[in-house]
Amino acid sequence: MIFITDDDKEIISEEIKFNYQEGSGYYRHVTYSDGGFRQFDKETGELIGSSYASDQKNLPKME
Repeated sequence: MIFITDDDKEIISEEIKFNYQEGSGYYRHVTYSDGGFRQFDKETGELIGSSYASDQKNLPKME
């Protein structure tokens, strides 16, 4: 499991949303001051989505 730190960005909003792709569960959608976002599985804390190129290698692989 990979946890992302946000030392260089300020969180401007955080929402809990239903995960329609998986069909169950929820995720945290975090928006940062630079306009980017990250999505974390609410149960595990795992990074599941991101607008940052540097995070792409850490995202789950689509099969």
